[in-house]
Amino acid sequence: MPWIPHPTAPIIRLDAGPRAPVLQIFHGKPHALAFLADGSLVVGMSRGLTVHDPSAPTPPRAAIDVGGKVEWMVAHPDGESVVAAVSDPRARAVVRAWPATARVVTLLRPSSHEGHFCGGLSPDGAQLVWLNSDPSPVLTTVDALTGATLRELDLPPEFDRAHTLAVRSDGAVYLTGEYVNIIHPDGRREPRLDSPFYMRPQPLFADERGGMICSDGHRFVVAGGLFESAGRVDRRSGGGTVSYDRARITFHDSLAPVQVWDVAAERVIFRAEMARATGSIPGWWGQSAAASATHVAAIDHADASITIWPIDQPDAPIATMAGYSQGVQRLMFHGAGLTVHTCQPANTLNAVIELDRTTGAAQMLARDHVHDIARTRDGQRLLVLREDRPLAPVAVDLFDATGAVVETLSVQRGAGELALAPDDAMWGVVSHTYPAGHRQEPTCHAQWRPFGASKWAKNLKLRGRWQCIALADTAAAVAVEEEVTVVAFAKGKTLLTTKLPKRVARIAISRDGTWVGVACFDALRLIRVATGAVVELAVDLPGERTGAIAMCFQDDAWLFVAHASGAITQHRVPSGEQTAALFGHTDAVRALAWADGALWSGSEDGTILRWGDLG
Repeated sequence: MPWIPHPTAPIIRLDAGPRAPVLQIFHGKPHALAFLADGSLVVGMSRGLTVHDPSAPTPPRAAIDVGGKVEWMVAHPDGESVVAAVSDPRARAVVRAWPATARVVTLLRPSSHEGHFCGGLSPDGAQLVWLNSDPSPVLTTVDALTGATLRELDLPPEFDRAHTLAVRSDGAVYLTGEYVNIIHPDGRREPRLDSPFYMRPQPLFADERGGMICSDGHRFVVAGGLFESAGRVDRRSGGGTVSYDRARITFHDSLAPVQVWDVAAERVIFRAEMARATGSIPGWWGQSAAASATHVAAIDHADASITIWPIDQPDAPIATMAGYSQGVQRLMFHGAGLTVHTCQPANTLNAVIELDRTTGAAQMLARDHVHDIARTRDGQRLLVLREDRPLAPVAVDLFDATGAVVETLSVQRGAGELALAPDDAMWGVVSHTYPAGHRQEPTCHAQWRPFGASKWAKNLKLRGRWQCIALADTAAAVAVEEEVTVVAFAKGKTLLTTKLPKRVARIAISRDGTWVGVACFDALRLIRVATGAVVELAVDLPGERTGAIAMCFQDDAWLFVAHASGAITQHRVPSGEQTAALFGHTDAVRALAWADGALWSGSEDGTILRWGDLG
C-alpha cells in the first residue's frame, strides 16, 4: 500500500535550558474552543491558549502560557476573557485569561490530579462554581475575578458521579447525584424526583425560566413547578459549549455532528457532519466545538485539525487549522526520517506517519487497524502489527520503503506488540490465543526471527493476558503477567526467569542484554540478567503517583521512564538512583527513544520532544 500525502508537521526550536527540550514537533493537541465578543477564536490545547482570526486563522494572533494542558474552557460573559482548567505533571489550576493583554489570573488550585473538571460560571460571570470530589464531594463557589472562596458545601458521595453542572441566575446550581438536585445559595439541597430524570442527565445550561439543557442535548422545561422533557436537540448530540452571551450552545463529540442550538429561537441553526471521526478516540478533553454570531469551529478527532465554517454555510468550510496531533505512542528513527504511530486506536482510521525531521514534510501509510509498528534504522523495512477486523487473526505486514507489502505473517488472534533489535537483525512480536473457556488464561506467544528467515527462531509460550517484549542485540526479554523471561538468540538458551510481586506493564532491555527495566503495577525495578538481582527504583515526583508506561536505556548508563502524568524520570544504572525529573509534556508520555545522541519522547499531548543535555 502506498504512502499518501499528509499536512506538514511544524518543527519548533525551543530555548535551550538545563534538562529541557530543545525541539518540538507538532503544536500539540487541541481540546477546547471558545469565541470572544470580537469574533476571535480561542483554542485551548495541550500547550496553552492560542488566539486566531477565524477568517485567516494561521498563524495565530497570540499565544498565551496558562501553565499546562487546557482540560476545560468556557468564554466568560464579559466577551473578553476565558476561564480554563489546566494541568501539567506538577499541578492543576483554574485560571482566567484575557487574550488581548495576555493577563492570566489563577482562581483556584485543585488538590488532586485525578478526574475531569466539573464546573461552570454564573450567568453574569461573577462567580465560578466547581465540584471538588477529592476526597469527598464539595461544591465550592469562588469569585471569578479574584478566586476568593465565597462558600463551600459538603455533598453526599453520590455526587462524585457528576460530570457537568449548570448555574442559574439566582445562584442555584443544577447537579446530578442519584437524582438531579437544585443546590440553593443558602446550602439547601432540593432533590428533584421528576420523572424525566431516570436517564441521569448532566446539566449544562440553565435558562431564565428554570429549564435546562444537558450535555447530551436533552432539554427540560418547567411547567406547573415540575420539570418536563422538551425533547432533544438531536439524538446524536454530545459535548456542549455555551457562548459568552448565552445565545448559542454548540454540541459536538467524536461520534456526533457539529450542531449549534439557538437558545432564543429554540432550534438548531447549524449542522455539519464530520463523518471521518468514527470509532474510539483517545485522550480528548474539553469542549470540541464553539460558535459565535458569525462562525463555527470544531475539532476533527480523526486528525486533530480544526475546521471553521461561516455559521450560515455548514457545507462550505472556509479554513482548516493543521499542525496538531492526536498524540504519539511509538517513535522509530531512520536517518533524517521519523516514523510515528499515533494514538489513534486500532480501528478504521490510518495511524502511521512518516516525517522528515528537517522540513516537517509528512506522509501517512494507507493502513488502518494498526496495533503497533517497528522500523529499521535504514528506513527500508517497516513492520506493522494489524488486524482486518475485531477478533480476526492478527498479522504482521512487512513493508518496503515505498509502502508496498513484501511479506505477511499471521500470528495469534489477540494483538500484542512488536520489538526490534538495536542492530536491526532480529525482530519479534507477542500475541495471544483466546481461551476456550472464560475461566482459562490465554496463551501468550513470544516469537522472534531474523529478517529474511523462513521460520521463527523461537516461539516462547506462557500463560497470561498481560504481555510485552523488548529485544537486545543478543537476547529477548518477555514479560507475561508477573513473570519475566530473558532468552538468548544463540541456541534459544534461557538466561533468566524471575517472578515479581506484581504484574508487569512495560519492559526494556539494554542493548548488550545486561539489564532489564520493568514497570510493574506497584514499582519500577531494574534486573541484572546475569545474577537475577533486583533493585527497586524510588520515584520522586510531585502530586499523586502515576503509572509508568514507557521505558528506554541509554547504553548501560541511564534508564529513562515515562509516566502517565507527563513526567519522565532519569535513573542511574546500576544503582537505580533517580537523578532528574524531566518536565516538558502535559499528558501521558507513551514513547521514549534514544537517537542521534539525545532522548526523544512522544506524548498524548500531541507533541514529540527532543531533549537537550541531560547531564
